Amino acid sequence: MTYSQVQAHRRRSETRKALGTVTHRWHSGSRTFLGGIVTGLFGSLASIPMVTRILFPRATAQWRKLFGQFIQPPPLTDLHLLRLDDPPQPEFGHYGYTTGEMANIVERILRDIGLTSKFSRIIIFTGHGSSSLNNPHESAYNCGACSGGRGGPNARAFCRMANDPKVRRMLWERGLEIPDETIFVGAYHNTCDDSVTFSDLDRIPMTHIRDFDRVSDVIAEACQRDAHERCRRFESADVSITPVDALHHVESRSEDLSQARPEYNHATNALCIVGRRQRTQGLFLDRRAFLTSYDPHQDDEEHSILLRILQAAVPVCAGISLEYYFSTVDVTGYGCGSKLPHNITSLLGVMEGATSDLRPGLSAQMVEIHEPMRILFIIEATAETMHSIMDRSDVISRLIKNEWVQLALQDPDSSKILLFTNGEFRPYEPETHEVPVVSSSKDWYRGWRHHLGFATISPTAMTASPTRPVETESAETNPAESQGARS
Repeated sequence: MTYSQVQAHRRRSETRKALGTVTHRWHSGSRTFLGGIVTGLFGSLASIPMVTRILFPRATAQWRKLFGQFIQPPPLTDLHLLRLDDPPQPEFGHYGYTTGEMANIVERILRDIGLTSKFSRIIIFTGHGSSSLNNPHESAYNCGACSGGRGGPNARAFCRMANDPKVRRMLWERGLEIPDETIFVGAYHNTCDDSVTFSDLDRIPMTHIRDFDRVSDVIAEACQRDAHERCRRFESADVSITPVDALHHVESRSEDLSQARPEYNHATNALCIVGRRQRTQGLFLDRRAFLTSYDPHQDDEEHSILLRILQAAVPVCAGISLEYYFSTVDVTGYGCGSKLPHNITSLLGVMEGATSDLRPGLSAQMVEIHEPMRILFIIEATAETMHSIMDRSDVISRLIKNEWVQLALQDPDSSKILLFTNGEFRPYEPETHEVPVVSSSKDWYRGWRHHLGFATISPTAMTASPTRPVETESAETNPAESQGARS
């Protein structure tokens, strides 16, 4: 910590101490006869912050953040990842990872996603999570693969490992060469207010500052577009809202004390596509697909990469899908009913009011736009490969063979699709080969709140349905429903 930071920390500490003294004396004085009278007269003023959080949530949050800077310490933290001794111990300096373990983690992730060549100068690794006010179900909006945790620290730790010269030297000896000019930057995406926070920006070399500025501008634009697409699901947002206003709208929802639907999270999830991203590049999937990167041509003969990917993707995505499925089918029995009367109990779960059993499942406010269906996995692999995977993983085999999930395979060298039915892979014939082509996703979903069919995005194309009405609430009259390709 620099000397200027020490001085700033001292000033904040003195301010916090003064405020603590004042509030303690006020609390003690309120117990006296005169203090009780004053509290009764001015107690109603305490409702002002609550009212402003409801009427002006975004502005109130900005004011709270501004005044909080006077007493809160700056968010300056550092990661200590290197473990000096083996095995790990609970004492400081004896937990973390050895250099070899870091190299193993970086190599596994990069090979699993197929990023082994053509590295950019800056690579952003992003974790996700959600933050909303007065939401007892907030952890349900975070990462399902890490028990409701947030992924920002994981992304930060990975990038610190990937930037380590000793780790890169080990990777080079293993045949995975990361150029010296490639810098990894960790980030955290708040999926509720569509903000992105970057980590360890002080470690970016001056030679890469201009590149990072371009990347951050692109990400800021992506956040606006993502907020705009999400807002079509919110009844509180007009269907003709602009991207800038859409971003402000989702920021307000995350800070609104009365908001029961800060975001719909994984609602409407329907499929998981495991394969090369060029297979789905340019496709509008209506926010209904999990996209898992996998390059079959970089896998070994034992299909080790695909096995590792599916051991994580199948249970996690199936669990998310079935959680929404059962909570939608029976929101009171399998779900937890309305979240409005829920109270957090012993930091273990929620209960209704003051007396009830702990309520599992998802709330009605999280599943009201969801269609109950079992998730469809589309995996870029052959039937022989998939049989080998199921033979080696009992969890994957049970989920697929017991039909808790649906499975289709896309041939790595063609567009042929096999559908797993009654224990066998059978050729699948699409109902149509006609896929609408539109100039942008915004042109396709503008004016519609309900589910849309898939479409191909081509900037040079004309809008597929230029005569569609601007506003509608009926999916049955939506021409996109009948024109969307099913495959």
